[in-house]
Amino acid sequence: MATTKTERSSPQPEHQVTRRGYPGEWARQIELYLDKEPRRLVFYGGLFGVFVLAVVISLIIGLVS
Repeated sequence: MATTKTERSSPQPEHQVTRRGYPGEWARQIELYLDKEPRRLVFYGGLFGVFVLAVVISLIIGLVS
């Protein structure tokens, strides 16, 4: 019971090439934009920074009041 894997000529993931599994073109464009490693790092680093800042502000408000 060996399964065969189809060979693709593109190094991109299949969903980026075929556009299947996307809710819309905007999602595809965002993923292609974030495909560059520094952009992805900055994006997720920024989200983590906002999360940490929200936790710190919540702790400060909790201690003051």
